[in-house]
Amino acid sequence: MIDFNAKLGHFPYRPVEGLDALLCAMDRHGVGRAVVSSLDAVFYLNPQDGNDGLVRMIAPHRDRFLVSAVLRPDFAGWQDDLRRCVEEYGAKCVLLYPQYHRYDLLDEATGALVAAADERGMVVCVQCWLEDPRRQFNREIIPPVEPAVMKAFVEAHPAVRMVALGLRFGEPDVVGAPLPDNFHFDISNYESLRDLELAMERFPEDRVLFGTNFPLYNYEANAEKLARGNITARQRSAIGSGNAARLLGIE
Repeated sequence: MIDFNAKLGHFPYRPVEGLDALLCAMDRHGVGRAVVSSLDAVFYLNPQDGNDGLVRMIAPHRDRFLVSAVLRPDFAGWQDDLRRCVEEYGAKCVLLYPQYHRYDLLDEATGALVAAADERGMVVCVQCWLEDPRRQFNREIIPPVEPAVMKAFVEAHPAVRMVALGLRFGEPDVVGAPLPDNFHFDISNYESLRDLELAMERFPEDRVLFGTNFPLYNYEANAEKLARGNITARQRSAIGSGNAARLLGIE
């Protein structure tokens, strides 16, 4: 299996588990590899400092992890950071946090980053929900990326492979019916077995990815949701690894 949505690093609002816990969870649930990004990069002024720290952290386990580079189009020098992430770190994805980094997904500068990432063969991911707002108390509430905005973003770049991370049940429907050809989403924020089962009735199996949003969401719940859901073996295989392998260009 491939977890398309895992994170490592410090979270400023509560303690979270780290690398050892992630590896244990992966081993326990038969997850061979994970696409991992830096939590630090969400909160640092320059996300590249978080990307650099992530690569140092996972260095002893590079056979288990694929890097997703967190970048922001409004920070000077992102072009060099993108090059470094691809050429030195082997990054397969770029991950955008428009709500946390306070930029517009539809802005021209964002479009330039998307085009540059696509030219390098990367998958463009957007973190729509990072944390449940019910846990954001006594501090600024960071809203999710609205599905309608995600829809406009996907439509603005029809040739670019896109993944929405953390959408809730019912939100992929807003992006399109049928889904745009370049659009995929993970199931990290689907809260029940039935959510996944209904998704398989609505969407092609090749658009859905297994993701956990570790360490902010429950790893076991996400793994068991896929393992126990009333879906076909073919659907389970596609969601668990096949779709991710195809998008990432790996075996």
